[in-house]
Parts: sequence; C-alpha cells; structure tokens
Amino acid sequence: MASEQSSTSYSEPQYAKAQDRLKVPFYTPDIASRLVPETQELLEKYSNIPRDQQVEHVHLIRDKAWDIRAYPCIGLGVWLTPQLCRLPAYPEILSRLKGGATFMDVGTFIGHDLRRLVYDGAPSENLFGVDIVNHFDLGYEFFRDRDRFQGTFIQADFLSSSPELVALKGKIDIVLVSQLLHQWNWDDQVKALETLIGFTRPGSAIVGNQIGNETAQTIPVPRQPGIKIWRHNIESLDKMFQQAGEATGSKWETQAWLRSSVEMGWDDKAFSWMEPGVCIIEFVANRVS
Repeated sequence: MASEQSSTSYSEPQYAKAQDRLKVPFYTPDIASRLVPETQELLEKYSNIPRDQQVEHVHLIRDKAWDIRAYPCIGLGVWLTPQLCRLPAYPEILSRLKGGATFMDVGTFIGHDLRRLVYDGAPSENLFGVDIVNHFDLGYEFFRDRDRFQGTFIQADFLSSSPELVALKGKIDIVLVSQLLHQWNWDDQVKALETLIGFTRPGSAIVGNQIGNETAQTIPVPRQPGIKIWRHNIESLDKMFQQAGEATGSKWETQAWLRSSVEMGWDDKAFSWMEPGVCIIEFVANRVS
C-alpha cells in the first residue's frame, strides 16, 4: 500500500477538537430517531429512565459529549444504535464473557457497548474501557450506574506506554475497536493493529467496525491538508491482519461484512457527506497462534 504522511502523530484528528455544530455536516440537532427500541429498553430497564424522559436525556448527554470532542459519531448520534450486539459473533462473545473472559473496548466513548454487555448478562468486573479523553463520567451520568458498574475505565492513548495499559498486555481475550482505526492511513492502521495485538494471546479475538468502502482506497481528510486515510474493503482488511500478524509473530483468521447505513440501523443520509461507495465494514478476527 502506498505510504502517506504519518497520522499517528496525532492520535486525535484535528477536526475532533472544538467545532461549531452549525458549520459541520456531521452534527444533527435532533437525534431522537436514533433512539431505537433496543436503546429505549436499555435505558428503561438498566438505567431506570422512563421512556418519556429519554429524548431530552439523550440530547443533553450528546451535547455535553460534543463539547469534549466533536466526532461525527457523536454529532450524528450513531452511538445510540447498538453495534457490537449485531455482530454475528456476539452470542459467542457474550458466552465467553459469562465464562470469565476479559474484554477491552478501545475508543469506548461513554462505554455504551460495555453497558449492553452487562445488560445481556456479562459480569462487569472483567470489562475495560479505554479512551484518550474522559467521556466516562458522562457514561455514568447517561446510564445512572456509578454505584453498580464495576468495569475499569482507563484514560490513555492506546498507542502509548501507559502503565495501566502495559499491565494488560497479553491478558485480553476480546478486543473491541469500533470507529477508530479508520482515522489513519494504511501504514498507521497496521502499526495501531500491532499495538492492539499486543493485548491479545492465542485464542483471543479482535472485533469491531469502521468506515470502509467497496473499493479499498486512500482518501484525503477534509480540512486536513496533506493527511490521507485508508478505507478498507474485505480483502484489504484481511491483508492488514496478515501483515500485522507477521510483524507480531501471530496468526489471524478474519471474517468481514460490508454493511450499508440502513443495514446498520441508520438512515440513508448517514454517509451522504462522504465519498462514493462508502459503507461500514464489520469484522471478527480470531488469533489462532
């Protein structure tokens, strides 16, 4: 793959810093339609928030989160649609966690996937959420579970040598990385994946999703002169895992699926501001050695 200007020198893209919500295409003022029945149920039964209070609650937390970081997934409210639990491997993931497996959500945001796991029966003690900034307190506010959720949140750049992260090297059975790797070019995605592999051991899995494209390609980042990022398709994603596996002495078997915005539970306008052929690529990669 062609090498572009390195972008892991900024673990957070510049566009994620303070943005006027009225001047970007990835902030939707009203995200009530994103509050799907599964999330309504979670908030009602796990967080004890009546349904007639949920829309106001969602907008309050979303805008607080936006003021911390202006990520498209925050502004568009796509985090309100369950994603991890839609993976074909979710029943197996849940079963492993119920049996004591460890789980790390990299780029956890408010920990919404972690709460869904707990609601579905996973013990929270073996759950770890990692993010470069603290949205964790908003997560406790959103889910109203500070006194119940026993998972561990770590504020750190996962590419760093944070002592809290170093302590988890080789100890994680399932790594979730969603809507994160796609912010880098090919070379830097490989480097990031090598870091993620460092948390795993034989038998572990790395799962998640990211923005992809029917045609694997490099695209320029809007408003970021000289920065380009890589869009994966199924074949290039597998190639990335094989390259990172060779570099780390591990072997991987991958499965991946291309999904439209509608298939992800979003409306057909979710990708309208992106390039032609854009989609979501979901993946499950199992470490066989």
